[in-house]
Amino acid sequence: MMDRRPKMNKTKHLVKRQCQRGISDYLLNIIEENGKYLRAPGGAIKIHLGNQEYQNIVHKTKRFLQVLDKARGGTIIIHDGDMLTVYK
Repeated sequence: MMDRRPKMNKTKHLVKRQCQRGISDYLLNIIEENGKYLRAPGGAIKIHLGNQEYQNIVHKTKRFLQVLDKARGGTIIIHDGDMLTVYK
């Protein structure tokens, strides 16, 4: 597995293909952040969002929604950078 999140710039070719294929920047970010980094020919890196990566996102999203439901109505009291108390 390769290092994640190298600094990337969009080429004119990518922008053209992105428009032709209806792929939003948001979708690019999902693939970039959650895809599997693999070596590609010519020293390039390929980022692939396969079934396993997709299922990982689904699992994380379901878990987040469960926790979010518990957080609804929660309040934290802060003073001078200190968290003093929490309640629902």
